Amino acid sequence: MTALVMPPLPTPPTPPPHTPFPVIAVIAPAVGAVVILLITGSVFVLVFAALTPLIAIATTLDARRTARRHVREEAARFDRDCAAWLARVPELHALERARADAARPPLHELLRAGDPQCPADAPVRVGVAPGPSAIAPERPAVLDDGPVARRLAELVSRASLHPALPVAVPAGPIRIVGRGRAADSVARLVGLHPACVVDRVRTARVPHGDAGAALVPVELVVESPTRMRVRLPDGVEHFVQPEGATLREQELVLRRRSPGVAALPPSVAWSTIRAEAIAGSVGSEAAPGVIGVDAAGPVGIDLLGDAPHALVGGTTGSGKSEFLRTVALAWVEGASPADRSILLVDFKGGSAFAELAILPHVAGLLTDLDAVAAERALRSLRAEIRRRERVLLTNGAREIGDMPSGVLARLLILVDEYAVLVESFPELQPLIADIAARGRSLGMHLVLCTQRPAGVVRDAVAANCGIRVAFRMASTAESKGFLPGPPPPDDSPAGRAALAVAGRSSSVQIATIGMSDIRAVADRWRAAEPAPRPWLPPLPDHVRRAHTAAMEAEPESESETASGPADGLRLTIGIVDDPDRQRRLRGEWSPQRDGALLIVGGRGSGAEDALAVLGESAVAAGCDAVVLPRRPADAVGALLELREELESGPRAPDGPRRLLLLLIPEIDVLVAEAGDRAIDVLEALDAADRRIRRRGGAIAASCSSVLRARAGVVGRFDSVLLLRAASLDDHRAAGGSPAGFDPSAPRGRGLWRGRAIQVLEREQEPIAARIPVIPVWSPPAGLPIAVVSPRPTVTADRLRRRGIEVGSDPMVLAGVGAIVADGLRGGPAHGVVVADAETWQATWSALALARREGVVVLVDASESDARAVLGARARIPLRDDDAPDEVIVVDSRGPFRARWAELEPDLGSAADRIG
Repeated sequence: MTALVMPPLPTPPTPPPHTPFPVIAVIAPAVGAVVILLITGSVFVLVFAALTPLIAIATTLDARRTARRHVREEAARFDRDCAAWLARVPELHALERARADAARPPLHELLRAGDPQCPADAPVRVGVAPGPSAIAPERPAVLDDGPVARRLAELVSRASLHPALPVAVPAGPIRIVGRGRAADSVARLVGLHPACVVDRVRTARVPHGDAGAALVPVELVVESPTRMRVRLPDGVEHFVQPEGATLREQELVLRRRSPGVAALPPSVAWSTIRAEAIAGSVGSEAAPGVIGVDAAGPVGIDLLGDAPHALVGGTTGSGKSEFLRTVALAWVEGASPADRSILLVDFKGGSAFAELAILPHVAGLLTDLDAVAAERALRSLRAEIRRRERVLLTNGAREIGDMPSGVLARLLILVDEYAVLVESFPELQPLIADIAARGRSLGMHLVLCTQRPAGVVRDAVAANCGIRVAFRMASTAESKGFLPGPPPPDDSPAGRAALAVAGRSSSVQIATIGMSDIRAVADRWRAAEPAPRPWLPPLPDHVRRAHTAAMEAEPESESETASGPADGLRLTIGIVDDPDRQRRLRGEWSPQRDGALLIVGGRGSGAEDALAVLGESAVAAGCDAVVLPRRPADAVGALLELREELESGPRAPDGPRRLLLLLIPEIDVLVAEAGDRAIDVLEALDAADRRIRRRGGAIAASCSSVLRARAGVVGRFDSVLLLRAASLDDHRAAGGSPAGFDPSAPRGRGLWRGRAIQVLEREQEPIAARIPVIPVWSPPAGLPIAVVSPRPTVTADRLRRRGIEVGSDPMVLAGVGAIVADGLRGGPAHGVVVADAETWQATWSALALARREGVVVLVDASESDARAVLGARARIPLRDDDAPDEVIVVDSRGPFRARWAELEPDLGSAADRIG
């Protein structure tokens, strides 16, 4: 092994070379200058002698500058060398720590290596603490106390002290003092050593003079999670950072030291152990039978003998789904579909069970990809429970085991991701609890699989699941209360499980199945009749009236049954799905029971077709069906006519009466188009509704959007047939649950009285809307006619082209009024005057004359114009704005709608085209 040695210490900075003053260099030139002076006699030579000292001084200054630069360069070099040397210290300390850990590894390294054993005489590693390092160089001889020497001494000190080296104590009796999780963790670690005996003291400290202290050579006083005092036999104390063992690590060590665990293979094929089991008659009477191997050989579970239900837990990828596949194949391998069947529920896509669908024993595969179908099928299990109870009662058996083979098949329900199932459909939890409680006698068995059974499965279900299978768990705490022992270690292979039956736990390796195994079992029972589904197929998208003839009608609720049978009109609207009883019913609307009906549905939902189907059903039942027009004016007119007919009809109690059904298409649109006159529409509807109800009839309407409907519209209806709404908010506003909203629902699919319904297809042309009779009106001769129009010129031109003489001055009517007073009816010209509301108000006498003795005609007049000429309290009938010849006539009978044929526009006229 290569020795860990630090490189030599950095070389201290070298001092700059000493440069003395050049004395000779100064004197020699001066002497030479004197000699030359004596020879030549020229005094100018002395100038050279004067330059010599200047050159000497400059040379000295330059030498000092060079020396200062040398000092700076050496200081920078020394700093770099110190930094590089110091950077090597942590690297070599880390290597030193790695070698120390290799010589005395911590517990988690032993577990990772797969061998938690240690020699009995080996010391016990209890933590780490600062200690002398072997990489430190020799301390240099310090000749002075300068900064360089102190810097080198600091480097040596940093290298000499390792921050965290393992600390071990001799094996044997060890006293551990302290309270809390840190002390418990240290106690678990020491207790795993085969030669250590732990003396646990939970007080803060041991009093001096304790008699037992002399018997314990080593004492560990845990003061905090980061500080522990180690007292050795020689009395020396050390402060270390403690190390410990978690509960999970302690259980892993104990399991690995137990015999038999290492004998399990990492994987095993089901076909192999099945052959061994048949040869040894292992699990031949059990159901589902052999599902894996333990240390002794093939092992199985028995849902008929040990416990009727099983609970499975484990993390993702631990082998839960493969376990369910193996259980499914083992369950059906030795029995026909008439004796055993399977219902597969996979709420993580269904891929795990897709290959099993070829088995004739599989009654169905339910996934979260079709949540509506899954909920419907699971709700049908209630009906399956009642069916099995009836079969047992009919055969005089107390449980399914008392019945002959083939009469009633046992049903195994395998649920993958049970937590997602109950989160999506929490209302199914009571059903699961009911199956868990009564499944043994009824032949219904549960195998529920989830990642965290302790936090998901209710006690009512878990108490009846006597077989527990645990794969790798997220933590040991999650297995408490679920298993009598620890779950498999974290590094266990996929399929390694702890199997607990009747309080006994063993480690098993679950067998895996292949497609060849599934095909072999499917081929074996290919000639057998497939297992029936415990639920009916979904409602069809298209239903004819003939399909409902033989169906049973919807039963009354308990409150309705208590108040007596619902007599009177009952109209078929579709087929109702009742998965709780595995049946389909004839959906009916009873006005006496349900009151006024509102059919809510967006575009393409079939709401209009449903209204037409009600009309067909009413006609088939001998009723009169009236469809209200879509225009507000026509609707009010039809309601008024209907009201008069109902009031003038026969009132004798013994006289024949035909029930009346009033159908209103898109009532929300009808009321919205009425605008400010919506109150007139609703009042007319209420008046007709009261009279229709007294006759035993009813009202039904369609509504495209509850949210857009005006206030008071929806509240006038007692029941709702909810088809596909325009949005989720509309669906909720109509009384539907968010989970029941399906934007892709077929036409006519909806919800009626809490059940799914498919509305009948319309088989006849819709009943035509009842258009009210609008009388044709002509101006009576001799009477003053006041025509109020916002466009008097256009109106007057139309009348003149039709031969009617029209005036534009309201005062002309005064002459007509005088003739009327004299009893003459011949009347002069200009008996018809056309003006706007402002003009009539300006000539109030003429308007008063027309109101008192003549006729006021409103042509395209607004509400404000009508109030201006008739008074603030005047209420005129609604009119069709798109009919130019439709007017409001006000005479002695009051205001009424009428048609003035002369006002019909002439398409050849440019004025009419513009108007």
